[in-house]
Amino acid sequence: MVGPTLTAAISLPDSLIPSESPPLPTSLSSFPPVPEPGGISGQLSYPSEFIPPLRVVAFDTENPSNYYYIDTIQNQFDYLISGLPAGEYHVVSYVIGSPTQFGGYTQMVPCGLAYGCNDHALIDVIVTSGNTTTGINPGDWYGDSAAFPPMPNS
Repeated sequence: MVGPTLTAAISLPDSLIPSESPPLPTSLSSFPPVPEPGGISGQLSYPSEFIPPLRVVAFDTENPSNYYYIDTIQNQFDYLISGLPAGEYHVVSYVIGSPTQFGGYTQMVPCGLAYGCNDHALIDVIVTSGNTTTGINPGDWYGDSAAFPPMPNS
């Protein structure tokens, strides 16, 4: 048994029918490139004989409510936050379960955390498309809590 077939025909006014079709791209290279994400990596530390589980966070310097993070396990010595859009970030590590304990990538770190180094300001970390910025070690555990953003998702 064959069911009935319905056919409808409509007539469009000439004003709704395009006179020319836009040109179609001839290859994928005709489309603008999508920027590749970047990343931030470094070494972890903690002022004790072990490194507790940490949440390492990259905060967008323009909008700190925009952030990316990775959680680590006990005694993990390095980290990588990938998938970051190009831009500037501040990096802070927080002790998971104790959001008031944190270490930042501050001016104290390249100074060697030595006596006489007193600048606990967070350093702007530049991430470029397709590249990982290395050597970002959030090891200043002595900064002023008011200078660091609170731990996200705590």
